[in-house]
Amino acid sequence: MLSFDKGPSAHEWARSANVATPIKWGDLEKQIISERLTPSGDGGPNWSLGVIMVPMMMTLGVFLLAPALAAGLVAWATTTENASTQGDLTLIATFLFVISIVVSATWLSMWWQTRSRSVIAIVSGLVATVSVVVTFVVGKSYDGDLPGDWLEWSALVAGVLGLALTILQFVSQSEHRAGVPKSDRAQRRYSAAREEVLDVLSERGLVELTADQRHRMQRMRVGTWHKFDAQGRV
Repeated sequence: MLSFDKGPSAHEWARSANVATPIKWGDLEKQIISERLTPSGDGGPNWSLGVIMVPMMMTLGVFLLAPALAAGLVAWATTTENASTQGDLTLIATFLFVISIVVSATWLSMWWQTRSRSVIAIVSGLVATVSVVVTFVVGKSYDGDLPGDWLEWSALVAGVLGLALTILQFVSQSEHRAGVPKSDRAQRRYSAAREEVLDVLSERGLVELTADQRHRMQRMRVGTWHKFDAQGRV
């Protein structure tokens, strides 16, 4: 089990570490974790960050549940004969399906970068797929015509992307490996430590990375740098 005990300074460790070249990124990351390197400014729990994270997690939950909420609104629209109410409900449902499209597209973009499995992404894809199926079943069983020219198309695109996301996630490898930090706090700690190590190794002339390569490495979850070794490039 990973400890949060203070380890050596990431900056000081990188200044004196005997790092073989060419660097094996997976091995370097393992050393950072096993040495429990501490980034600058790591002083324990950040309560202000926690206050910020609560509304952020609530917003994320709304985004993940957007297609389910849309399906509920479509079902509600079929129970009323008021054209104005139906119009409002289907308009909001369309907007929620657009949010679902953006969320799925974002997950697909992240998958393209990491090619790894995420439980949250799987849940997001399944929610979108099932919600769209429910939406079309409800819509087809309704005798009348629901207003909203873009409702059907937005739901269809959301469903296709959700299904694609679900399939790609299931066929991908899990991003969690033995000895890899899983909590958000640990991920932030070792991600910051990685950055400091890279800065120092760059100063020592042991690594040469472009801005795009650094950005790609920053986006990778802690524990996934080994994929650069398998690809033979960053």
